[in-house]
Amino acid sequence: MPPKRERTVPGSCWPCKQRRVKCDLVQPRCRRCTLAGSKCCYDKILVRWNARPTRGTPVTYQLPTVGLLGSLPPDTSLAKGDLRALEYFQAALWPLFTTASRPCPPPMSLAMESQPVLLVMCELADAHRALHDKLLKDRSPAEDKRLTCLTSVRKQLLQSASNTESLSRLLVAVLLLYFLDGFIDCARQSASTTSHQSGVQAIVEHLGGFSSLIGKGQKDTNMLMSEFASTDLTRSLLDDRAPCVPADIWNRIETGTVWWEKQRYGETTLAAVFGVISEMAFYRHSVQMDRMEPSMEKIREFESRLQPTSIILALDHLRMPDPYVVPESDADQTMQPMAFTRAFQHAALIYLYRAICGLPARHCLVQQHVQHCLTCIMGISTSCKAHNCVIFPLYVSGAHAFGVEQQSFVLNKLDTIYGTLRFNSLLSIRAALEDLWASPAHDGQWSAMFTSLGQDVLVL
Repeated sequence: MPPKRERTVPGSCWPCKQRRVKCDLVQPRCRRCTLAGSKCCYDKILVRWNARPTRGTPVTYQLPTVGLLGSLPPDTSLAKGDLRALEYFQAALWPLFTTASRPCPPPMSLAMESQPVLLVMCELADAHRALHDKLLKDRSPAEDKRLTCLTSVRKQLLQSASNTESLSRLLVAVLLLYFLDGFIDCARQSASTTSHQSGVQAIVEHLGGFSSLIGKGQKDTNMLMSEFASTDLTRSLLDDRAPCVPADIWNRIETGTVWWEKQRYGETTLAAVFGVISEMAFYRHSVQMDRMEPSMEKIREFESRLQPTSIILALDHLRMPDPYVVPESDADQTMQPMAFTRAFQHAALIYLYRAICGLPARHCLVQQHVQHCLTCIMGISTSCKAHNCVIFPLYVSGAHAFGVEQQSFVLNKLDTIYGTLRFNSLLSIRAALEDLWASPAHDGQWSAMFTSLGQDVLVL
């Protein structure tokens, strides 16, 4: 048989490939594109855009945007393959990143404007769908797609070093990569959560720092930033290091969009608890650096700010009782955020007594809050979204659980949450707990209790 005729040259620009003509490979514009007056593009991949909206496409996918190939008509929508991935991200994955009953919309319009965001979002959706459908087969095509994502991010970073708007878009892409490796692909050799964390820090510092960014961006960006700050904080406690995010941002972070459901009743908010935890982490780090004994005054201050309290009667409750009446149908759901916040308070007190005070794991003060923490978690309904984001208190209290019933409860709860989230990070936490319970580190110091957890695993 005669050899098959090849009309295109390998590495040709996309216009020449589409016209099936020979390209001279001259960059940035080949001769044929120059003569034809068309845009010459040598990108490795070409995002296909349909000129006609797909039937049944949500309105968020039909926003007038500027795509990779230039200006698009107002009715432009995504091709079928990308649309399927983004639909999964919007409907199935994005709601898992928040406990809010009405989460803010995902950054779909941003994905249509930024190639790195689009690629990372589709990769994140495909990786989670593989876990959800138990398609744990050879993922070599996904590895190629992952490399394409990283290449696109690095290329965009080089081109946008001085462009604030482009860097803000790139920040969303790196945040999604951070959660991809930290929650879903944390057990893979290619996971690089710590590298993505450094990337987020570098971009944030270039944009003016965490304090200047809080509350200034879009709602979706603010929500992702709040989740990044939370996971950095919880991971810093487990690694026994100082957080990367300053402690003062927690004073105003809850004024914007956050990943947790804001409380309608009570005075202690989750942001306030995170603020105290952050201060404790920085305080422990300074004590270690200066090689000094912790101040009893400071410990008492932390302890008083973390003590879980109930709502106290105020004059407003008597003058205007109606605004504070919990509807009968929402009574259980309304009080869930309080139990959620209290679980984090008890976990913070365990850290205070163990890491700062140096009390043994079996001390009565520690075990008191272990039991209280597990009781709060037990009181959160499995139908409540907060149930899926109570992993850090569950991990801390589980690490200090010595009873068989307590340990069994922790493992069963992790399995239940995994059934909803399908995050590999939960499997890593479960394995780390079982290793801890079987090792002498179970009775050891705080810094030795969480060393078996992989460095790329995020805990929320």
